[in-house]
Amino acid sequence: MTSSLLLLCLLGGLDGGVEAAAEVELSAPDAGVDFSVTPVVAPAYSPELSFFIVAGGVGTWNGSGKAPLSSLAVVAGVSTTGGFLSQARLTSYWMEDRVRLSAFVDVRDQPDHYFGKGFENGLHRPQGDATTSYRRLAWLVTPLLQVRVRQNLFFGTVADFTGTRARQLSIGVERDPDFQARGASVSNAGLGLSLTWDTRDVPVNPRRGLLLAAQWLAYGSWLGGSTRWHSLTLDYRHTVTLLREGSTLSWQLKYRTAWGEVPWTDLSQLGTPWDLRAYRWGRYRDLTAAFALLEYRFMFPFPKETIWARLGMAAWVGVGALGETALPEVTKPLPSVGVGVRVRVQDRVTVRFDFGVGRESYAFYFQFLEAF
Repeated sequence: MTSSLLLLCLLGGLDGGVEAAAEVELSAPDAGVDFSVTPVVAPAYSPELSFFIVAGGVGTWNGSGKAPLSSLAVVAGVSTTGGFLSQARLTSYWMEDRVRLSAFVDVRDQPDHYFGKGFENGLHRPQGDATTSYRRLAWLVTPLLQVRVRQNLFFGTVADFTGTRARQLSIGVERDPDFQARGASVSNAGLGLSLTWDTRDVPVNPRRGLLLAAQWLAYGSWLGGSTRWHSLTLDYRHTVTLLREGSTLSWQLKYRTAWGEVPWTDLSQLGTPWDLRAYRWGRYRDLTAAFALLEYRFMFPFPKETIWARLGMAAWVGVGALGETALPEVTKPLPSVGVGVRVRVQDRVTVRFDFGVGRESYAFYFQFLEAF
């Protein structure tokens, strides 16, 4: 959930030499649930936070043979720039996968940069103390509850509660027209519907199957927010196994558009740790964003009892575009190419160390679980 330059402590923990990572098996035979917990402590780096120490872990469990692997990943970090972040991502399956509950929580207080709305601002506005800098206190809570309505088809409701308090504003941020339109204090409260078709074998790290998902959200003061707007997200993911288990090819197409009183904090963005991994998170934003990704993942076929069997590689290529209307401007593409190392910490659960290069940009990433 953050970026990292070093996996030595993680690898040492897996080999038993450093107590930075460990796998703990807990069983509850009466309930039929197996728990597995892997803690991680590592030095990290990201374009947003610079160098920092991150601590966290990922836990997995499975209620029955008919339910996919559930997971909860939690991380917190303190940076050399005086920033703090904490994140949690839950993906869980209940009642033999008749009910699905997921959630993402993010709380942070950090120095940041706002480049403005649109491709041109993201590309050409210079980053600096007088042009883009400010300090951001932000929080996000997004739960999703779905029930199975037929084979592989799930319907449910999604909520989105976010808030931002911007302070220590640079002159460039203060004078930005989209910032002035909504101000330094923004709160959003949204409620919507979700429809998903999912045939993936293990959603946190699929080797075969596809996902088709659509979400619509409406934001308003009736839930305590200060804005009124709507968003629509469409997501298609597909994974196939090539030649043997552990060698997979995955691709994703994703589209998000928003309309109404959309605040500068919640415009559609490209360059997050889960899409075009090559850009500073938040640099590129507009009403509409879309991207396509193709990624190959390969776990080394060493004997399972050796540490080397935990290692793998990944490579991807992708492209995205932004737009002020419902259609993104494909004539102004944002490319991304990259490679990564994978470390298996549990069965089908990996830590990824990625390095991506984009348009006049590059970035490092250290994350629990795959990007998609």
